[in-house]
Amino acid sequence: MYLEHWGLNDFPFENVPNPRYYFESETHRTLCEDLNDAIVRRKGAIVLTGEIGCGKSTITQRILLNLPEDRFDVALITYSMLSPTEMLYEVSQQLGLDVPKQDKNSILKALQNHLTKNAETGRGTLICIDEAQSIPSIDTLEELRLLLNFQLGSSFLLSLLLVGQPELQHKIAELPQLKQRIALNLSLNHFDPETTMHYILHRLRAAGCTRPILTRQAIAAVHRETGGVPRKINHLLDRCLLVGKRESNSLLDSKLVATTVQRYPS
Repeated sequence: MYLEHWGLNDFPFENVPNPRYYFESETHRTLCEDLNDAIVRRKGAIVLTGEIGCGKSTITQRILLNLPEDRFDVALITYSMLSPTEMLYEVSQQLGLDVPKQDKNSILKALQNHLTKNAETGRGTLICIDEAQSIPSIDTLEELRLLLNFQLGSSFLLSLLLVGQPELQHKIAELPQLKQRIALNLSLNHFDPETTMHYILHRLRAAGCTRPILTRQAIAAVHRETGGVPRKINHLLDRCLLVGKRESNSLLDSKLVATTVQRYPS
């Protein structure tokens, strides 16, 4: 392990969600504000897409954790390869409903009653589907769209948040009825060089780093090698810190980045 060598209290580049390491760029801040606004105002269908490793799930978790429990009922589906009835059943389970697994009509009736009750008591309902690009059929997407037909007056009884890779946009394009219901369509991009630098320094500070341990040239090299993808940045810098410790380096420079990439090709 390399913590003592670099003067760190914790591993700064683990690829697991951790609120302490959450990094919010200006782009992230605006995106989160837009998502929260659409959810609070019950705008209907919301889509967030981005390449693998860009931080979609991290942002989604941030949004969900910040929703007041007494004002929002949340169903988070992290395994999306489900048939239409399986998806409805999983949503009902996440909302705490006791319904028969294979009885679609009973599930829909229970969902409508639950959504209506929430709305009448001022509580919003959010259904969030992560990895939505893996939904196996248009029929399942159509079933989710039909849930938006549950309305009270002019207001939706729920918000539907679909999070996934760019392929999700192609699936939505095959279902014009859903595409027309999308009130907000957001995309999360890779970090630019400056944001990469702020991201790296933020995580090092969060891990207890109190001295400069890498050069600007090293940061530039990390950005070139990773394309500004947070997950790739984390993986590469974790390896760099390990290699630097083995070689008794006191500073992480571009040469060390190159050596690490050669030893641990992605």
